[in-house]
Amino acid sequence: MLIPISIERNSICTNDIEIRNTTFKDLELKEEHIEEFLRKNIEVIFGEEESLLIVGQQVNNTEKGRSDLTAIDENGNIVLIEIKRDADDIKNRKEPFEFQAIRYAAGYAKIKSPDVLVDKVFSKYIEKHKDEFELGELTPAEKGKRIINDFLIKNNSLKTFNQKQRIIFSLHRLTIRHCQPWPG
Repeated sequence: MLIPISIERNSICTNDIEIRNTTFKDLELKEEHIEEFLRKNIEVIFGEEESLLIVGQQVNNTEKGRSDLTAIDENGNIVLIEIKRDADDIKNRKEPFEFQAIRYAAGYAKIKSPDVLVDKVFSKYIEKHKDEFELGELTPAEKGKRIINDFLIKNNSLKTFNQKQRIIFSLHRLTIRHCQPWPG
C-alpha cells in the first residue's frame, strides 16, 4: 500500500492522489525507450528478490530476428527479456511474440559456457556501451569474461551455467499519479 505523505513542522500530512491511466503510446514513448529504461534499471522487474545481469541488447539470432534484452539470472540461466509497449504492439505482429521468444530461447540453449556467451553476445554489448564499463587495458571480451565469472561465482552458479533458459515477457501499462494536497 502506498500512502503519500508530506512532513511539515513535525507533523505528518497525507496527500490526495489523482490516478489516471495512460499509455506509453499516448506519451509518444517507443519500445526502445522502455528497453533502455529496463536495461539500466533491470531491478524494477524483480526488486531485491532476484539478481539479473544484462549481457545483451538487440541480439541478432539465426532466424534473423532480434531479442530485446538478454541477461543471466542468479542460477546461471540465460534469460530472454521481450518487451512490448502495449497490447497493440502484440496484436499487430505477424507471428505471436511468444513463439518468437521460444525460438530465440532455443538458440540460447546452444550456449554451453560463459566464454561462448561472452564471444557471441556480451562482448558486443560491452563494446556498444563501453562508456559504462571501465575497460582499462582489457578488451570487451576480457572484461565480459571477468564480469560474468564474478557474477556466477558470487551466486554459486558456475556449475549450473545455462542449464535452463527463461523468458520474461514485459508488457507495459502506465499509471500516472498526481499528488495534490487534501483540502482543509
